[in-house]
Amino acid sequence: MTLQEETLNHTRESATAIVSSGHALLEVSDLKKRYSNGVWANRGINLTADRPEILGILGPNGAGKTTLVRQITAELIPTSGSVELLGLDVVSNPTAAKSFLGVMPQEADFFDYLTVYQHLRIFAKLRGLAPRESSSRANELIADLDLVEYRNTPVKRLSGGLKRRVLVGTAMIARPSVLVLDEPTTGLDPQTRRNLWSLLRGYKEQGTLILLTTHSMEEAEAFCDRVGIMKDGRLLALDTVDNLRAQHNFEYKINYFPDGSSGDGVTLYGSDDQELVTKVQDLGHNQFSVGKTTLEDVYLSLTEDDEKFDDGTR
Repeated sequence: MTLQEETLNHTRESATAIVSSGHALLEVSDLKKRYSNGVWANRGINLTADRPEILGILGPNGAGKTTLVRQITAELIPTSGSVELLGLDVVSNPTAAKSFLGVMPQEADFFDYLTVYQHLRIFAKLRGLAPRESSSRANELIADLDLVEYRNTPVKRLSGGLKRRVLVGTAMIARPSVLVLDEPTTGLDPQTRRNLWSLLRGYKEQGTLILLTTHSMEEAEAFCDRVGIMKDGRLLALDTVDNLRAQHNFEYKINYFPDGSSGDGVTLYGSDDQELVTKVQDLGHNQFSVGKTTLEDVYLSLTEDDEKFDDGTR
């Protein structure tokens, strides 16, 4: 066994002893980050994940999602507050915490002359896997990520979407307890994206917490167990999609067109579809459509200006 392997094994053993008391997989407490230019990127974020799940973070550009991720992975030091992985503070115990962590950043530099297989095998060895296990794990991920055709292709020849898959593989290589993925499906075609969802669900079933950022409403609603919505550095909401809709009286929506106008019309939201119909009819409008709300409705209500929504029933 190499010195690096001995060090990593000792780190994992020490970390396992620390977390045996039943700490949450991830605990973010009053996290704040202010950059040197005075911009507050995160403002008092609290987030707890105490069991394996798929946790999605949504928000417009500049909301602070990537800053949050970079603090969870110990790439950035918080201005105040704390982040703990399995009871380990990522600032005071970064090496121990990272032994449980797999990370996929938004962007990363590759060794362009290396093949897909070589990349994954090297990352496996860096994470402490023995040479034979490194080779086996690299081939396993190549199959799981539908990269068999590109196994011996230099990374510089891959498309953007294929490179994203390689990045996912490097994050998964050591079977981490906590997997942090920053926009993992960007550039993937629909079928590849759904294959990745299926693979990640399998990891969750095996006990992995998966935290990902995304701009896709479809992805968040169809794939995530809980969804957090961020704006201006704040975590505005965090729950299941059904609970988010219920908490904001967003079970149903009705869209009507006053005075026979065309376009998007006016939208009202509420917890009872019949009450919405009665309200619109009482206003003298007979042309309307009723339906169940989506995550996008909740997201827009929390992140867009209030004047874009009729707040009569909210």
